[in-house]
Amino acid sequence: MIIGTCLFCKRKYRKREKKRKFCSLSCSSSYNKNGLNQVILPRKSRLLAEFIGICLGDGYASGYQAGITLNSIADRNYLLYVEDLARNLFPGATFSIIKRKKENAIDIRINSKTVVIFLKGMGVIPNAKTIPDWILKEEKYTRACVRGLFDTEGSISFKCYRGKNGISVYKQLNFRNSNMILMGFVKNSLINLGLKPTTTMRRSLYLSNHDSIDTYRKKIGFSNPKLRERSLIEDISAYLNWKTRFDNPAIT
Repeated sequence: MIIGTCLFCKRKYRKREKKRKFCSLSCSSSYNKNGLNQVILPRKSRLLAEFIGICLGDGYASGYQAGITLNSIADRNYLLYVEDLARNLFPGATFSIIKRKKENAIDIRINSKTVVIFLKGMGVIPNAKTIPDWILKEEKYTRACVRGLFDTEGSISFKCYRGKNGISVYKQLNFRNSNMILMGFVKNSLINLGLKPTTTMRRSLYLSNHDSIDTYRKKIGFSNPKLRERSLIEDISAYLNWKTRFDNPAIT
């Protein structure tokens, strides 16, 4: 049993998580209300557009807390980037980094009602996420938002096949989401860049050759090192080198 002292009311309480700071939601909200005026909200920018994409992919905003949930293993090199991005965008807000017990997941939480209201106004609405108009209207913001979405909801898969010239590597950049508004936004954005995404019945789309993925990397890019590294694999030698490190993360 872990006993903590509430940061607001100073009462002793049982902690369900080691990094929990408040004994109740009421104390958490009261504490954050005291700092409402201290949080500086960001102006429109590429970084904000990318952060909105990240939140639309793996984020939430509800009550007095907004957050992003990432895989603690697969996204371990991306976590610091997202945390630094959030801290730079919302100076004055308090943050909590919570490792979920018995799960390979970490929550980057922003403890601020002001930030929650701001993100909801940007389309980060539970069960009804949508794209802000200002992102739709400017290509530089659209690309940044797509990058955030792919970095959180995207993946790159491989298939190897033997041909006349030896073993070749087939690569796919995939995006999957149950929200059809987000799916349509990503698809149209890729088409506007001259790409030809293939859609499936499983509410997913993909780019399926090296040239298309190279074009995506050059025009939109990856902030998630996991995807950036995989996007550069083009032959069997590079694939085997990557797979050895992927299967044995201790050697990286």
